[in-house]
Amino acid sequence: MLRGERPPRTEKATRRADKPLPRAARREHFFAPCPKGLEAELLKEIVDLGADEALPAAGGVAFRGGMALGWKVNLWSRLAVRVLWRLTEGRYRMEDDLYRGALGVDWPDLFDVSRTLAVTTVGRNSPLKSLNFVSLKIKDAVCDRFREATGQRPSVDTREPAVPLVAYLTDERYSIYVDLSGEPLNRRGYRVQAAAAPLNENLAAGLLKLAGWRPGIPLYDPMMGGGTLLLEAGLMALNIAPGLKRHFAFENLKNFDMVEWQRLRKDAQAAMAGPHPLPIFGSDIDPLMVRAAGLNLKAAGLLDCVRIMEADFLNVNPPTPGGLIVSNPPYGVRLSTEDMATFYRDIGDNLKQHFPGWSAYLLSADPELPRQIGLSASRRTPLFNGPLECRLYEYRLVAGGNRKPGRAA
Repeated sequence: MLRGERPPRTEKATRRADKPLPRAARREHFFAPCPKGLEAELLKEIVDLGADEALPAAGGVAFRGGMALGWKVNLWSRLAVRVLWRLTEGRYRMEDDLYRGALGVDWPDLFDVSRTLAVTTVGRNSPLKSLNFVSLKIKDAVCDRFREATGQRPSVDTREPAVPLVAYLTDERYSIYVDLSGEPLNRRGYRVQAAAAPLNENLAAGLLKLAGWRPGIPLYDPMMGGGTLLLEAGLMALNIAPGLKRHFAFENLKNFDMVEWQRLRKDAQAAMAGPHPLPIFGSDIDPLMVRAAGLNLKAAGLLDCVRIMEADFLNVNPPTPGGLIVSNPPYGVRLSTEDMATFYRDIGDNLKQHFPGWSAYLLSADPELPRQIGLSASRRTPLFNGPLECRLYEYRLVAGGNRKPGRAA
């Protein structure tokens, strides 16, 4: 045989190569969307969870791995909005191309006909006129495949589907996913009392990451609202997986392995630290918000770990000699526009007078108001709080005067 020449494939070798891998051994394609601006932090998080093949993209992270990795990211991710499992992709020109693409998926192998479904289509620069019609065509393909295989078709439930499907369209390509999460991952199951204009939990966790906060560093949110930042910090400090108290859509799929899922949950429970006092502090001038934050922290088992109080930030002393302030101050949603500039000037004065040696990270959707603070921001990070385009402003508060803050190391 000449060097470089391949040996002929035997019949036995051919069967081995053609035989599909068992489900547990397959490397699947996933995509985890997140709030814009947090892609780099989400990439670090997913790699830390075990993905050895992950790439950031606009609005999320694409990664590959076994199905159990998709479950693990659902359980542990603090930044992702959901985890999507890609079933098929290709090129399209019209709705019938999407119908044929969806029809090529063996849907009865994925879930039982008794499970309800819903299809959501998201398009970017798609030439198709109606995304709702695209969703209808994909739904028809799923039902037709079931009818051909079983003589029955699954029902549609647009509010709480057991198997939510998502189609993403660009100008010429499509991808069809199963949403493994169901409800968005920011719904941890701990928020029992809502607050006005609350932060999404995954954005709150992202602010802490961007601020460089780590467990053990004193943290203070002086305008805490319902306490979302405090709650996320407490979960991080005690290493509590944010998905421990909820269910996920992947539990409705045929490839769901209860034994493996229970192992992942038990590992997460074993990794938790016991409740103990943490250097995490919060305050709010509104007693209703203090009550709401207390109820939310209690639901998460963190009430005895985090210290909260009713206080006006403009008349409060630092809880410790140094640390990080991370907060979402009012910027037109939780406060009227009257006296807003004065309020921000007072924030700046209080930071300069009472918090030397601290670093402050303030989120704002109004580019004008942070200018009233009277401090030079050493960094401005673009982010989105839902539909609101925001900036996270970093202020390094230098002891001994109002010198221009230095850039973070």
